[in-house]
Amino acid sequence: MTLREIAELAGVSPSAVSRYLNGGSLSAAKYEAIDKVIKETGYVPNQVAHDLRTGRVRQVGILVPKIHSKSVSQVVEGAHEVLAEAGYMTVLGSLEHAPDSVGRYLDWMQAYHMAGAIVMAANDADVRNGTYKNCDIPLVVTGQHFKDCNCVYHDDFNAAKDLTKLLLKKGRTRIGCVSAPKTDPAVGVGRIEGVKAALWEAGFTPAPPTVISDFHMESGYEAMQQLLADHPDLDGIFCATDSMGQGAMMALKESGRRIPEDVSVVAFGNDWANQVSSPQLTTAELYQTQCGRDAASILLDILEKGSEPSYTRQIMLGYRIMERGSV
Repeated sequence: MTLREIAELAGVSPSAVSRYLNGGSLSAAKYEAIDKVIKETGYVPNQVAHDLRTGRVRQVGILVPKIHSKSVSQVVEGAHEVLAEAGYMTVLGSLEHAPDSVGRYLDWMQAYHMAGAIVMAANDADVRNGTYKNCDIPLVVTGQHFKDCNCVYHDDFNAAKDLTKLLLKKGRTRIGCVSAPKTDPAVGVGRIEGVKAALWEAGFTPAPPTVISDFHMESGYEAMQQLLADHPDLDGIFCATDSMGQGAMMALKESGRRIPEDVSVVAFGNDWANQVSSPQLTTAELYQTQCGRDAASILLDILEKGSEPSYTRQIMLGYRIMERGSV
């Protein structure tokens, strides 16, 4: 069945049916007439024809740093929920084995005429080399705060600051950090700056001893071993992610230290493992699913307007401290 046949059955013009399908303005009578015919006939619009007219496929690419991550799955879930409701398919791209390929993925998305992109695997290098600025499709970054990008990000600084204040409240004065590389501005810079701010306000001026880890438990374990070798008197540990925190607790236990009697540990993410570890890990919960929803909503708003606005859309989300047995 064609659009013209739907128009004839509904007693309206083909252009009225087109406006109905594309969300345009219609009188209530015409809308109800077209809606009735479409429901009775089970008519499905020809998506290929629509894509040829608009020059865009109703697909949105989501670039993620890796697949097997709770935060990644939550962001994707939130974005997919909003995009699917609006009739867009999501296409996932993982950068786990090609972390420097954001630009290449975006080139592919543009070549295949995707409607837009959500980038969770963003880093400051992509901003410096103009990867996002030169992208010709609408784009929203999640988890990072970049000045000239549409983005949805977290209050990493204050969450880390509050976690450190909790350590201080528990009487911990010799605090060390397991951090992430500085190429990740939110995790590797923002969170450590929050730790430093809390310590400075409490009168501890030297920067805390810090070992850089990647985002895996094994690396957190090795970083904690190095911290203990260099600073055996530490009584508080801040970890930039939950995976690092779980690894750090393993190393502390193996060294004979008791948690929290000898050392308190805090981390970021509220992963499921935190609730089954012994003791349970104190952490900052970030609203990742809402992050995905907001990113998709920003992208859809741009797509509906038909062109990029002259301003950027940015949303900062809050956090919740989940105090458990590790402090």
